[in-house]
Amino acid sequence: MTVPDHDGLPVVTLPASDPADVLTLLGVRPSRVRPLADVPLGNGNWLVETDGGEPSVLRRYHPETAPEDLRYEHAVLAYVAGAGWVVPTALTAPVRWHDRWWCLTRHVPGQGTRAEDARQCVRRGRDLARLHLALRGAADRIGPRPGWRPQHTAVTIQARDRWEARVEGLASASPRLAAWSRAAAAETRAALAAVGADDLPVMVVHGDFAAWNVHYEGDVLAGVIDFELTHVDSRPYELAIARGYRAPDMVAAYRAELDEQGWPLSELEEAAIDPVYRAFRVGMAAAEMHDGDVTGRYDLAMIERQLARTGTPPP
Repeated sequence: MTVPDHDGLPVVTLPASDPADVLTLLGVRPSRVRPLADVPLGNGNWLVETDGGEPSVLRRYHPETAPEDLRYEHAVLAYVAGAGWVVPTALTAPVRWHDRWWCLTRHVPGQGTRAEDARQCVRRGRDLARLHLALRGAADRIGPRPGWRPQHTAVTIQARDRWEARVEGLASASPRLAAWSRAAAAETRAALAAVGADDLPVMVVHGDFAAWNVHYEGDVLAGVIDFELTHVDSRPYELAIARGYRAPDMVAAYRAELDEQGWPLSELEEAAIDPVYRAFRVGMAAAEMHDGDVTGRYDLAMIERQLARTGTPPP
């Protein structure tokens, strides 16, 4: 076992591949370890139970997670926890093992919802508004996430994603979808310019306030998980990635709560909701192209599904 330093974070090299070895390194002796989710090209999470202690979660991060990503996410989590929210804050320093970052994090009780009814949509909308109120000043304290940008300023939210290279790669598998992608990106940029999206106010957003990431115990909010995509962006973007397009009751409750709290959506933010949603869909198509670049296999059906929701007709 070696523990050199890597950009300010410890790097750990171990010969085995079992998460139990990471726990040993972290000095944790579990009585039970149960997998919660394990996506080979994504994140992995294991519920860790110890005798007489609070449960925690061992998290394995996305393969492309960089040290600056970890620092930013953990800074946002600490900020939100300081405002009284239950979130998966880091319990240990991150460690590098088998080319992936790992960290022991706080366990967030309760469960998310897969199929919301109208009442559940309303409570999530109100809770998103309250989270935004808690995050309102975070950008001044934390700043932007290195290498990330608001959705309305570019086709992709990560600067390292080269849009033209993504489309060129897709063209080798489907010239039709590549042409559609270019058209959707151009039309979306025009729609954003038409409403003056360059002037949209931005803030630190959760980045995936979907129903399954908001935990409840009964009707009581228990906590929020999965801040992996947190960055500085607009409130219309948060509504888009929170799947507001299929939960109008959630969006209405979000508006109502912010109106009551004296921070309503501006006319520009209201006007930008539709074009930002379209831009979000182009960005989702770009993410699928990225996965195709990595694996050599393009999910053409998923890319077409994303493009179909941009409002741009196919060529």
